[in-house]
Amino acid sequence: MIKLNGLNIAGIYLILKNKESELDKNLLSLFNEIEEYLYGRLSIEEMEELEKLYFSEDKDLIVKI
Repeated sequence: MIKLNGLNIAGIYLILKNKESELDKNLLSLFNEIEEYLYGRLSIEEMEELEKLYFSEDKDLIVKI
């Protein structure tokens, strides 16, 4: 089993989101699961700014995820 922290999850999500149209069914399923997970923990505004928050290594983001 691999343990991922909040920034790992956000990073994987951002990579998958940028390639969403190219994902096979397995990766699309993973993308959807991660997206659902993140929307359950972050506000809509935070999701819209996720890339900015990710690269700033926002401490609030780390705690929420």
